[in-house]
Amino acid sequence: MPLYHFMVRTGDHTHDPDDMELPNHDAAKALASRIVSELKDGGYCPGNATLVINDETGQTVHSVRF
Repeated sequence: MPLYHFMVRTGDHTHDPDDMELPNHDAAKALASRIVSELKDGGYCPGNATLVINDETGQTVHSVRF
C-alpha cells in the first residue's frame, strides 16, 4: 500500500508528519477530514492551520484548511 505523510502547518511552523499506509488518495482524503474534525473537537483550531497530505514521492495530494 502507498505511504502518505500527514502534517499540520500553522504559519511558519510545521508539526512533525505522521505516516500512514493507505490504499489510495481517496482513503487519505477521508482520513484527513476525520483528523481535522478530531482536532477541532479537541479545541485545536488556530484559524491559520492546514493539514497537508503528501504521498511517498513528496507530492501534495490534498490539503484541508481549518
